[in-house]
Amino acid sequence: MFLDLMFLNWKERLTKMNQAIEKAKQKTRQFTKQEFLVGLGLIIGAAEFAQNGKELFQKSGVLEPENENRNTLTTHPHFEKHMSLSRFKEFRKFLPSMYVDETKIETDPWYQFSGAVDEFNMIRRKRVVASSWISADESMSAWKPRTTDKGGLPNISFIV
Repeated sequence: MFLDLMFLNWKERLTKMNQAIEKAKQKTRQFTKQEFLVGLGLIIGAAEFAQNGKELFQKSGVLEPENENRNTLTTHPHFEKHMSLSRFKEFRKFLPSMYVDETKIETDPWYQFSGAVDEFNMIRRKRVVASSWISADESMSAWKPRTTDKGGLPNISFIV
């Protein structure tokens, strides 16, 4: 289900990624179907342990939370059982190349990523059924700080 919502054809994306490896002429093995799927799974799984980075690949027993507010019920994920850290770094390096469309270099400044946006929108139109009625709720309303113009958050725009 995830692959259907993420890619129109994930095997084609894997081929494109492997072509980028060939083009780079580095000493990197091409990714197999299984490695590609494992790499995606590790990226998704890392969200639970976002503050620990490369520690996810260490063979220690338990992850120690960096502060008391970041407690987790899950044990150490042992990512090294599924893929080595060096291989995962290679995966992350070549993953963005899946969507590069070099035919658009001259016309599209976002040619390296616009394919991902186009594919995302196409998948949502084809596979996600939405209601014709849209209702506004709090999540669609802009947040308006009360004490200062930005509420101490640099990414918030001030709304008069």
